[in-house]
Amino acid sequence: MNFQFILSVFIMCEVFELFYVQKGETISYYIANLLLLYKRGILRFLCSHPSFYISIFAAIYLSAYNALAVTLIIFKALDIVMKLVLLQKIENNEPLGAFAYMIERDMDISFFMKMGVSLFYAALFYAAFNFYA
Repeated sequence: MNFQFILSVFIMCEVFELFYVQKGETISYYIANLLLLYKRGILRFLCSHPSFYISIFAAIYLSAYNALAVTLIIFKALDIVMKLVLLQKIENNEPLGAFAYMIERDMDISFFMKMGVSLFYAALFYAAFNFYA
């Protein structure tokens, strides 16, 4: 397996997340989609983030444990943990803290913002693992 194949799989996983997990034009629609995944089962929710697992696989397979690789894995893990904490608070009717402002205003999420995050992760993946391939 070469680096280009792993990178293309990572990008396909990011596109999957962009159109399946992150679909929605507003915060409330986005959270409703996440809540639906969460209520169907935690395993389904965790499996809907395959780029996290591809990042871990690439780090192990390429033996790349540099700062960028660890940063990528930590960012992806914090993203999943933040979503889980938010969904748990919503399910238990607890105060949402800083999220309450965005949810109450039902802020728009532009496609370019979501695409920018995916491009950031892809660029970070490339920078982290390119020299180890």
